[in-house]
Amino acid sequence: MREIKLLLVEDDEDDYIITRDLLDDIFSRRYRLDWASDLETARKQLSANQHDVCLMDYALGPEDGVSLLKEATALGFSSPIIMLTGQDDERLDEEALSAGAVDYLVKSNLTQSRLARAIRYAIARREMEVERVERLRAQAENRSKSEFLAHLSHELRTPLTSILGYTDLLLKQKTRNDNDDHLQIIKRNGQHLLSLLNDVLDLSKIEAGKFELENKAVNFPEFLSDVYHLILVRAEDKNIRLLVEADQALPKFIEADPTRLRQILLNLLGNAIKFTDSGSVTLQVSWDFAEGIAEGSDSSEQEKEPDIANTEAAGHSDAKAAEIVFAIKDTGIGIEEDEIPKLFKPFSQTKNVESRSENGTGLGLAISQRLAQRLGGGVEVSSVSGEGSCFTVTIKAGIEESVEQQLLNIELIEANRPRLNAQQINARILIADDLPDLRQLLGHLIENTGAQVIFAINGQDAINQVRQAQQLKSPFDLILMDVQMPVMGGLEATQILRKEGFTGPILALTAATMRGERERCLAAGYSDHLSKPVDESQLMERILLHLGQIKIAQKEVTPNHILLVEDDHDTRVITAMLIESLGLEVSQAATGAEAIASFNHSIPDMVLMDLNLPDCAGLELAAQLRSLAKGTSCILVALSGQELSKEEQDVSPFDHHLLKPVNLDVIKQVIA
Repeated sequence: MREIKLLLVEDDEDDYIITRDLLDDIFSRRYRLDWASDLETARKQLSANQHDVCLMDYALGPEDGVSLLKEATALGFSSPIIMLTGQDDERLDEEALSAGAVDYLVKSNLTQSRLARAIRYAIARREMEVERVERLRAQAENRSKSEFLAHLSHELRTPLTSILGYTDLLLKQKTRNDNDDHLQIIKRNGQHLLSLLNDVLDLSKIEAGKFELENKAVNFPEFLSDVYHLILVRAEDKNIRLLVEADQALPKFIEADPTRLRQILLNLLGNAIKFTDSGSVTLQVSWDFAEGIAEGSDSSEQEKEPDIANTEAAGHSDAKAAEIVFAIKDTGIGIEEDEIPKLFKPFSQTKNVESRSENGTGLGLAISQRLAQRLGGGVEVSSVSGEGSCFTVTIKAGIEESVEQQLLNIELIEANRPRLNAQQINARILIADDLPDLRQLLGHLIENTGAQVIFAINGQDAINQVRQAQQLKSPFDLILMDVQMPVMGGLEATQILRKEGFTGPILALTAATMRGERERCLAAGYSDHLSKPVDESQLMERILLHLGQIKIAQKEVTPNHILLVEDDHDTRVITAMLIESLGLEVSQAATGAEAIASFNHSIPDMVLMDLNLPDCAGLELAAQLRSLAKGTSCILVALSGQELSKEEQDVSPFDHHLLKPVNLDVIKQVIA
C-alpha cells in the first residue's frame, strides 16, 4: 500500500492529537499527516495540492470551515475534503456537502472504523473520478483524431481523384504520343501516394478500434485471378515469374472480407517482387475445414486478437469454419534473422530495406499482420539471407460443406469471365459534385457508356434538377451524389429527395473513409456508397447493378399500412421518410407500449421493429403482436444491429430479419 498524504486543517491541538492517534491505528504509520492550525497555513497547503485527502474542521477561529471549503477549489485543491465538526447538526451537514465536502463527520462520534471508512471511500471516489476524467479526455482525443483523419482523407482523396482519373483518360486516347511515359509516371506515383494514405488511415483506425470488416460471399478462384492480374504488371516490369498454385481443388465460394484479404496479399506479393531481382514469386494456396484456428504468430511478438477474430471473421452462420493458408515465396534478398522481429512493427524497416532506394513507410507488414489477426489468423515469416523469404498468411473463412470445388486455372477463369459492354447503359444519370474537375471526369466516363448525363453543383441544385426532370416527365434513373458539398450537402439533399418521393438509386460519393461513413450514408437514404478516388470498373459495376434494380421499385406493393417501431428518433424519422416515399402509410412508435397501443387501434399490414427497445425485449413484443394479429396477414420484420444466427431466426416470431442500417432498396425488396 502506498503512503497516503493527508492534510488536517484544525485549530485545536487536542483534536489534532486525537486524529493523529486514530490515523496511526488505521494506517500503521503508512501515511503522512500535515497539520495546518491556521487559515494562512491552510491556504498555502491547499494551493500546493499535494494531498490525497483533506480533513477540515468546521470551526476555524473567527471563520467557519465552509468558507475555506468553498475557497479550496479556487486555490487549486482538487482532492476530496471531509468536514469535521463538534456538533451533530443536519443543517451544517447539508451546508458542508453543498459546499463540496464528500463527507461530514462529528468529532464526538468519531471512531477508528468510521474515520478509516470515510478516508478510504473518499480516496476510492477520487480515483474513480480521475479515471473517468482520463477516459473522457481519451475519448475526446480519439474523436478529434478521427475527425482530423476524416478531414485529411477527404482533402487528399479529392485531388487524387482528379489526378488519377484524368491520367487514365489521357492514357486511353487511341493516339499514342511521347507523353505516355510521363503519364504512366504520374499514374504510378499517384497510386503510390494513395496507398501511403490508405496505410496511415488503416493503421490509425485499427489502433483506435474503429476498423470494420465486411464479410460477404467471395468467388474464390476469381478472387485469386484478380490478385494475380493486379500484381502481374509489377512482376513483368522486373522480368520475374509470378505463379499462383494450389495442389488441391479450391472451394468456389468462401465467406470473408475480400477487400482486406486482397490488401494483405497484394502487400506481401508487392514486397516479394520489390525485393526480388531475379527468379520468381509464388503464391501457394491450401485450405481445410477446422474446428478451431491457430492464431498467427511471429518473432515480432505481435498482440493477438482471438476474440475479435471469432466474432468478426466467422463468416456466414450456415458455413463451416475453415482455415485458408497463403504462402508467398520469393527468391529475393532474404532477411537477416535478427532483423525479423522488426518486420511487423509500424514505421520500422530492416537493414536490407534501408539499404535500398525503394523505401516505404514501414507500415505495410504491420497492417497486414493486424488485418490477418482480425480475419482470424496471422502472418508468419521464415527467411534465409541471400536466398529468399516465405510469408505465410492464415485466415479463418466460412465455407459450405457442400460447396462446389474446382482446380485453379487462372487462364481458364479469365477466358470465361463475363465482360461489361462499355455501351450498354441506357439511362438518364444525374451527377452532383461541387468540384468541376470531378464532375467532368465522372461525366466523361459515364457518357462513354451511352448514358445521358446531367450535372448539379450542390445538393440544392440536385433537388432542383430532379424536380424539373419529374415535371418534364423525364425522371432520372440514377443519381451520383457527393456527400460533402457547399450550400447543401449530399446527406440532406438525399433525405429531401426521398421525402419528396424519389425512389431511384442514389449512390454516395465520398472521400471520407472512417468507420460508420457507409452506415451514415445508407441511413440518410443513399442506396450505395463509393469511396474516392472512384475506380472506373467498380463505378460501372455499381451503376449497372442498381439500374438493374429499378424494376423492383415498379413492382406492385402489397402492404399499405406499416408500423415502424424504433426508439432512435433520427433512425425512425429517416426510415419513415423512405417508406412514405413509396406511397405507403406509416405509423411510428418509440417504445413497446406505444407499439401495442397503435396495434390495438389498427392492425397494420407489416411491422418493422427494432429488437432493442427501452421498455421491453423485441422478441417478447413480437410474440405479443403476433398474438394480437392472430387471424390477420400481418408480417413482422425485425431490425437488428447484429446478425442473428440461423437458430435464432428459426425460433423467433419474425417473418424476416434485416440488418441495420436499412436503405430504400432493402425496404423495397421486403415490402414488394
